[in-house]
Formats: sequence, C-alpha cells, structure tokens
Amino acid sequence: MNQVIKSYAECVLSGGMLNRQQASELARAGHTDFEDLLYWADRIRRHYFGETVHLCSIVPGRLGGCSQDCAFCAQSVHYDTAVDKRPRLLTEEEIVSAAVQAKAGRVNHFGIVTSGRSVPEGELQRLERIIRRLREEIGIRICAALGILDEKAMRRLAAAGVERYNHNLETSERHFPNIVKTHRYHERVATIRAALNAGLKVCAGGIFGIGETLEDRIDMAMELRELGVDMVPLNFLHPIPGTPLGTMPTLAPREILQIVALYRFLLPQTHLKVAGGRVKNLRDLQSWIFRAGCTSIISGNYLTTAGRAVEEDKQMIADLGLRTSDYR
Repeated sequence: MNQVIKSYAECVLSGGMLNRQQASELARAGHTDFEDLLYWADRIRRHYFGETVHLCSIVPGRLGGCSQDCAFCAQSVHYDTAVDKRPRLLTEEEIVSAAVQAKAGRVNHFGIVTSGRSVPEGELQRLERIIRRLREEIGIRICAALGILDEKAMRRLAAAGVERYNHNLETSERHFPNIVKTHRYHERVATIRAALNAGLKVCAGGIFGIGETLEDRIDMAMELRELGVDMVPLNFLHPIPGTPLGTMPTLAPREILQIVALYRFLLPQTHLKVAGGRVKNLRDLQSWIFRAGCTSIISGNYLTTAGRAVEEDKQMIADLGLRTSDYR
C-alpha cells in the first residue's frame, strides 16, 4: 500500500486538512497507485457521508442566447453551434411539469438554470412567483443558477423558497481568463459570497478537461474550501462543435476518477456532485465515481447535452448497495 496516500487519508479521517504541497504529492502518488487512491477516497466518503447518494435534476429556465463567451458553452452567441441563439424562456407550466416529473422520480432537489450573465428584474419577479408555486404545490426543494446577482437579489430568492444557489468558479483564477473574457473571476467569487451572506447554501465547482493544469485543479479546490461552499459539482468537458474547445480530447475515465478522488481528500466533508460529461466521458466506469468519493449526481438530461434516465441511475445506485437520500 502506498504510504503517502495512506498517511494523508489518515490525516483527513482524523479531521485534518491537506495543504497545496500535500495535494500535489497526493495527486502524483495517486497517478502511480490508482487503486490505493480510490480505496482511501471511498473510506473518506463512507466515514463522513455513509452510504447515501443524492439525486438532483435541472431545468433550463432560459435556454440559449447567452451574451457570455465561456469557451465550452453551446449557448453562447459568440459561437456557431447547433443551439438556437434566440433565447427561449420556458413557460411557467413547462417548469412546473418538469418539477412534477422530478418529484415523481423521488428526486427531491430541482434546479432552475438560466443562460446569460444575469436575469433582468421582470424575469426575477417571474421566477420568484414560480419558485413559490413549486414549494407550495409540489413540495420540492429548489436550487437556482441565475448568473451574477447581488446580495439583495439573493435574499429575495431565499424568501421565495430557494435553498441553494449554484454559481461555478469553472477553474482557477489563473486559468479563468483563458476560458471566459466577458466577465471576471472576482465577479463569480462575489456572487458566491452574496449567496452565502443571504443565508443560502451554495453549490459551486467547475469543469475539467479545458486545458487546466494539476495546479489549477488544486487551486480551485482550495478556493472552494476557503469560501465554505457545501456542494461542489464536478463537470467534465463534453466538447461542443463550434465552441473554442470543440475539438479538445475528452479526459480518460481513470483521470476523471483521480480528480474526483483528489477532491474527496481536499474537501472531505463537502458533497461532491458528478454532473456534466458523466455519461460521455466515463462510459462503462460511471459507477466507479462513488468509489472515488462522489456523494451526488445530476440525473436526467443536462442543459444542452443528454444525460441518463433517473430510473437507470437509481438502479445503478441500488446495485452498488448504496441508497438515495434527501439532504439539507
């Protein structure tokens, strides 16, 4: 057994935290001794979270026509992709219907995601009304990802019934300008802090396979740890033709699992949610994400790419001897 991995795992299991140098040493050791890395990541997961897995579903409240230039995104007006560049708002009934379907599948967290830098006042008011209806009529728990907002807007969302706000860092501060130029990294950090200050829980993570280095991956984990978010979505590039990253090679499944395990060591008591790119990139190794430390998945379709049916994911979880559970 690799003694470096074992010693760092014992540190984490006893309540300690790894620093950047230790994270780099762990990643190198895990590349050599892959099975040891996953063994201890799984031990850490079970120690802090037991055998439960949490399911989330999302719906695009507004799709397409995004003014931002994130290099991986099919919805950006800056790139020639198959997504219609005219923004489309889902109707209230379409959103309600999607929430009903999620609730029927025993997916208790439902995220409303909009394209664009932010939401205008009229749309924010509409979403406040829809969110209240979802809580009162369906009883489903609501997450929202509406772009860059201030604390006042976050407090309105909380009052309407939103429990958790999603706003990804995407990558490290150093690599961010290579991926996004229409807004700044500090604006994303400020949005996360605004949500936390408003009393919301925060789901914030990033995307991998976009040309980042190991140091970028570690830096993002450290930033998320410092911010104190409670859920970290891990997305893996699904290259979209027409975007600047449309010809990037996808990450190998083993590398993805190493990333999940690294984040489990660095964020031992934070939920890790494997999200975009799971189906395409992991293929037959999807179930291994739990052994690598994952505690949550997005089930169903994503925003512009296909996911997997909720029932298939629930069967996979049951076959592993795990169980689905709600969380706060």
